[in-house]
Amino acid sequence: MSKLKIISISALSCAALFTVFSLVFYFGDWVRLLLVAALGIFVGLLAAPSIEPKAFKHAWAYELSAGAMAGALAGFIVVGSGETAGAGALIGGVLGFMAPYWIRYVTVP
Repeated sequence: MSKLKIISISALSCAALFTVFSLVFYFGDWVRLLLVAALGIFVGLLAAPSIEPKAFKHAWAYELSAGAMAGALAGFIVVGSGETAGAGALIGGVLGFMAPYWIRYVTVP
């Protein structure tokens, strides 16, 4: 599989899954829906190098940046301030950098 195909399948499937849960529990909050869909895209980007590791030359860079963006969006969604977005970006970056060690234990139905 090509790298672009893996990224798009992973990102869109995670975004769709996150969006469905947001629609069920927070119907009518469209700003939250867009933020949660963006969070799903970055979580999908975080998981993409683990799906097909041979397609990614610098997988750590993809995982680090996707983890930082996912953490920043999660912090912004929860509280809505710049401080929590920054702290979330730091935590997400560390989780993204460590993703090769923990992502294989996440089970997807």
